Amino acid sequence: MGRFSHHRLTALALLAALLVGPSTASAQLPPAAAVADDSVGRSAAELDAMLGRLTDGTARERRAAADDIIRSLEREDIAVIRQRLLAPWRVEVEPLRLKIVRLLRAATDGRPNAEYDLLALMIAAPRSADLDGAIERVVLARALGAMASADAGRALVALSTSYGAIFRQEVGRIVRGQLKDYVLPAFIELRSPSEMMRIFMRQTREALRKVTPGEAVQQHDNALLAEILRAYGSIRQPDAMQVVVSFVNSDRAQVREASRWAVTQYGRESINALRSAYEMYEGHDANPQWGWERTAQELYLANDRRRMAEVTQRLDAGLASGRGGNGAEMLGHFRWVLARHPDLQRRSEMVEPLMRHARELESESAARAEAVWRLALWVEPEGAHAREIRAAVLFLEAELAMARGVADPELYDAVLRVDPGHGRARAQRSAVAQDEVLRARRHRRTLGALGLLGVALGTLWLLVRRPPRRVSKAAAAAG
Repeated sequence: MGRFSHHRLTALALLAALLVGPSTASAQLPPAAAVADDSVGRSAAELDAMLGRLTDGTARERRAAADDIIRSLEREDIAVIRQRLLAPWRVEVEPLRLKIVRLLRAATDGRPNAEYDLLALMIAAPRSADLDGAIERVVLARALGAMASADAGRALVALSTSYGAIFRQEVGRIVRGQLKDYVLPAFIELRSPSEMMRIFMRQTREALRKVTPGEAVQQHDNALLAEILRAYGSIRQPDAMQVVVSFVNSDRAQVREASRWAVTQYGRESINALRSAYEMYEGHDANPQWGWERTAQELYLANDRRRMAEVTQRLDAGLASGRGGNGAEMLGHFRWVLARHPDLQRRSEMVEPLMRHARELESESAARAEAVWRLALWVEPEGAHAREIRAAVLFLEAELAMARGVADPELYDAVLRVDPGHGRARAQRSAVAQDEVLRARRHRRTLGALGLLGVALGTLWLLVRRPPRRVSKAAAAAG
């Protein structure tokens, strides 16, 4: 089928979703967005206040408010956005569907591939309560489209199955244009979709070229790849099992953990895939007496031993480079180790070489030195050298501010609060304070001189501007 025909079929199918309405088949919504406990997003009241701007003012003002909301919302707001999107909405779905269809037909003259902006069309249309609610949901959907997150994809897919699927076409445009692969976990997790939803998902995945499990896992984002692997495990998709098992020994910790979790969901069904993976990794067959759990454990242990040997080798190489004075090479080794084994027990051995290298860099580049100090603090945030490292970071921040022309004694006071014995900070604090005194004294002198000059200029002006004294006629005649 040609490119034009494929796009035509896609557009007609999506428009049909609006015309036909919800299918009788039920669809189970994906799980709610999982937001980390330490993330702080907007409250429901704050979101309500933002969305209130969509019903105030002229069409131009409302569109400006919509664009501002789309730009302002962030990943931390996904949970409250999803809650608002799927909240009970008293609306007659069929009349609203017909309104949207009429707006689209008027804007496109019925051409299937014509460009249009649904949000602009709805804002320009005569106001009504149902269109106001639709505008709000399209704005929130577009805000989600700008968030590279699997949870944003889950919220959009949930919206596409709600309210008679009247927003499915808009969701498809957002996914293809912005969110792209971040919708895949939600598609995988969706169970018992309607026939129209199956068509929508298939066409969207074809457009993204992510139809098969092997294609879906071709990702650069480790977090997204981990979500996809977990999604396959959560539904135990049979044709994805080999793909899931292939990542159990990934050198990326996040991906490795997700793959191993997914294997536990497959359980005994994974035994053949695990045996094949073990044979490829170890070069000989797994013990036929092992069940799936023992096979998985032996496969993981084999990888962990090999990975730990490599990590240890790179750590020792980094330490040797540090002793040899090659700081750049040392940093390369240490960063490789931390990327693959961030919880390494021997990580504390990196701290002193990093501190030594940071001190050497301070005379060359304060910015590079600060980065190394921060790496040392990340390696051991609560160790014996933590106070010294924190003070060093604060001191370099103060020095960088000084280089930009900001001489703030408070920055050096912050260093001394962390490390009262920091001699360089104390000396710089005294120099900055003395400089401030001299500047204040010069400022007062300048103001005084300017005041005297002003008085002198004022007096001169009065003398120059004084009118000539009048002479009486008698005195003039006598003269």
